[in-house]
Amino acid sequence: MKALVVIAHPLEDSLCQHLASKAVESLELQGYQVEVKNLYQQQFEPRLLTQERQSYYAEQFEQSHLEAELAELKQADHLVLVFPTWWFGFPAILKGWFDRVWAPSHAFNHAHDLGAITPLLHNLKQVTAITSLG
Repeated sequence: MKALVVIAHPLEDSLCQHLASKAVESLELQGYQVEVKNLYQQQFEPRLLTQERQSYYAEQFEQSHLEAELAELKQADHLVLVFPTWWFGFPAILKGWFDRVWAPSHAFNHAHDLGAITPLLHNLKQVTAITSLG
């Protein structure tokens, strides 16, 4: 079993970082192989690139800048998101991760005609959100 822990807090000594380390420890005790993605530490680029957005409805999504991120997401059985709640939502860097990595033909297929959007992340059996406020 594989778990992907995505951390979206800029401070290394934050409560979110502490909670993330406890989550990793717990997951490992449960037998998960844990991959940690610290968006700030890895300097994740949150802005959706022009060529990525232009390819949203194309036959092939432009994924050349996202190969590693897409692979991490598609291999995870359990996704853990660790982030502070800022202005009633999550940090911009996490929103950018969703915008870029939860991409068409990877996380979902677009609705055609009047059909529904179809999910593609069938590998995910569990999603956990750990957040702080204040």
